[in-house]
Amino acid sequence: MPNLHTNPALPLLLLGGAMLGALSWFTASVVSGTFEPYDSGSGLLVNQAILSVSAAVLAWHYRIGVPLVFMASAYLGMNAFAYGFGGSEMRAWVALGARVSLLLFLAPMVLTLGTVALRRLLRKPSALEDAKPQEIQE
Repeated sequence: MPNLHTNPALPLLLLGGAMLGALSWFTASVVSGTFEPYDSGSGLLVNQAILSVSAAVLAWHYRIGVPLVFMASAYLGMNAFAYGFGGSEMRAWVALGARVSLLLFLAPMVLTLGTVALRRLLRKPSALEDAKPQEIQE
């Protein structure tokens, strides 16, 4: 059972999430040959693997807030990458793309919540939980 670590610094978490979000979009584009990850099965799989594994590892080692902040910043990083490096058509559809890219976070969110649940199930009870209540003396 892992020990919960102290939370990473917020700026580092935000920057790391944004960079990984952009990396997931870029890597999916390279692997699939299309710019948008959800335009091909291989691109979607790569994108989901990068985001899901990262979120699950964070959920295993930290409290739930850390992977949630990480995923929010990864979402922003993905969309910033798409807007910054996409063509004029991508910029014209930015609002739709931002909504559709939310779907890319379903698998990471489910895996994160499942990891948190598993961690709680495997957690050793604390000394207070092991203590038997004192018998009431009459």
